[in-house]
Amino acid sequence: MKKISKEIKIGATFIISIALLYIGVNFLKGSNVFSKDNTYYMVVSNASGVAPSSVINTNGYQVGTVTNVSYDYNSPSRIVLSLRVNGSLRIPKGSRAYLVNELLGGVSVDLRLSQNTDYYIAGDTIESGMAHGLTGQIENVMLPQVNALVPKIDSLITALTTLVSNPALTHTLENVETLSHKLSYTADELNKLFHNELPRLMSSLQGTSHNLNEITTDLSHIDYTQTLARVDSTINNLQALSAALISDQSSVGKLINDTAFYHNLNNVCTNANALIEDVKAHPSRYISISVFGKKN
Repeated sequence: MKKISKEIKIGATFIISIALLYIGVNFLKGSNVFSKDNTYYMVVSNASGVAPSSVINTNGYQVGTVTNVSYDYNSPSRIVLSLRVNGSLRIPKGSRAYLVNELLGGVSVDLRLSQNTDYYIAGDTIESGMAHGLTGQIENVMLPQVNALVPKIDSLITALTTLVSNPALTHTLENVETLSHKLSYTADELNKLFHNELPRLMSSLQGTSHNLNEITTDLSHIDYTQTLARVDSTINNLQALSAALISDQSSVGKLINDTAFYHNLNNVCTNANALIEDVKAHPSRYISISVFGKKN
């Protein structure tokens, strides 16, 4: 048996090392050198963040990697990406490949398959687009809103600073503290009132309630029908008396209704007054007094 020369051993070792290095590098890139892969292409105008070994996903599952990013110097708006996709995946025509910004940085390719029954063949160019991942949504939606809020927040901070530095605020806080002490004192006084005066008040109310119950009991014993009948009878009597007084047959009625009777009575009063005045003025006409007796 021939011995293997030292040169052959060195050469074989070198070739195996190169092969292992190739396999290892491709493994680190996410490629499997032992699987049959197909290469497709996509054209974009901005490949920021894309690099060889960027992953290719479909429905969240990795199906390949980006193997190359080349710039088309003849058409400055064209950047060609080489996509190595697992050979077991058949890509329907009408599918689109989107660049998606990842949350932790970097860009991946999201392969969105159509329902077409015709398929791309290796070497075809897949339609491309730019999809906004979570990072893109933050940049395009949230950041403008945050930028719009910054001036408002700055104005609010300025207003709060002015308010805090205003001496009137300190005075107001002192007044609030004083009011708080007064309220606390009032609460203590009310508490004392409830504990000391409230029992006596409740006792007085109970006595008053008892008296009201007695009054109610007495009122319940009153014969309201008989009482109302008596009141009605009294009213009827008063009405009859009033009718008799104003009747033409009574003296009061004649005085009120008979004009001649009124004038006669008035004349009598007038004559009586004249007689009294005359008696006062000339008493000797009516009264004769003899000191020595009456002469015959």
